[in-house]
Amino acid sequence: MNPKQLFLTDAIGALLTSLLLFLVLGQLDQYFRMPKNVLYLLSGIAFGLFIYSLSCYQFVKSKWKLFLSILIFLNSSYLSLSIVFIIKYFPKLTQLDLSYFIGEFVVIAILIGFELKTISKER
Repeated sequence: MNPKQLFLTDAIGALLTSLLLFLVLGQLDQYFRMPKNVLYLLSGIAFGLFIYSLSCYQFVKSKWKLFLSILIFLNSSYLSLSIVFIIKYFPKLTQLDLSYFIGEFVVIAILIGFELKTISKER
């Protein structure tokens, strides 16, 4: 993938994550037990990542490695924060909670791998 495609892919993924957390998990208390305030916080962060990635896709023409490196850091931080919440609330989480977050972790980790590979190819 080229950097522009990565920024767009990341933007779409972040928007999907934000919407899923806010509109689906946040509204289905009977199936998902992660506290709403945590889901809404993660949704807000994901929406911020959407704005960042979309802005990079739209405006970054040069120095894309710097912006992609920042995105890798932000995605990694999001994953780390999600893991902290999973550990903190683990006893009350359902299988659906765990399935969602594990799936999200896998997708974001794969995306980070592509981003790292793209940066390393260009060095």
